[in-house]
Amino acid sequence: MLGVPSGLGAVGAFCLALGVAAAALFWWRRGDRFPKDTLERAAAIALTLTAALGPYLVWRIVEDLRVTVAMSSYDRQVAGPVQAYLQPYLLDPVRDIIPPGATYAVATGARVRQQAARDGFAPLAMITLFPRRSVAEPGKADWVIAWGTPIRRVAPMSRVVVARPPQAGYPAVVVGRVR
Repeated sequence: MLGVPSGLGAVGAFCLALGVAAAALFWWRRGDRFPKDTLERAAAIALTLTAALGPYLVWRIVEDLRVTVAMSSYDRQVAGPVQAYLQPYLLDPVRDIIPPGATYAVATGARVRQQAARDGFAPLAMITLFPRRSVAEPGKADWVIAWGTPIRRVAPMSRVVVARPPQAGYPAVVVGRVR
């Protein structure tokens, strides 16, 4: 889903009301056959709530599919990074530096102003650099990709390369070979 809807909308409210009405009708018709056991009662209530939300959830999924299927392949490819304030091609030069089969770690810092961009950088690296493997500890990686933080503070480096110079208010993407 691209973004979170700002509200239910008329169709969403109708679908939700339809589901709740159907669940209420089900329990009204069921009458005195309500489960006596606590666990069975909890399961029945959970199932009823899930069924009540069903029409709304189906409508939401159909709406999301309608929007995403209409997108071009380029729009689908860049939608996630763009929403995280990232240039989708930000890490393209890193593919030529870190060889396939190598491991890497990602480090971001405060010089990247948007928190969403800092949070989205590691997933973008994972997508862009596949089949290379991401590791959590920079000292155990073959390479480190630093963005908005001094790379030599992350781990001891034997070689450092500026993969992408600073541009459009974003710091440089720096790649280093861990010693």
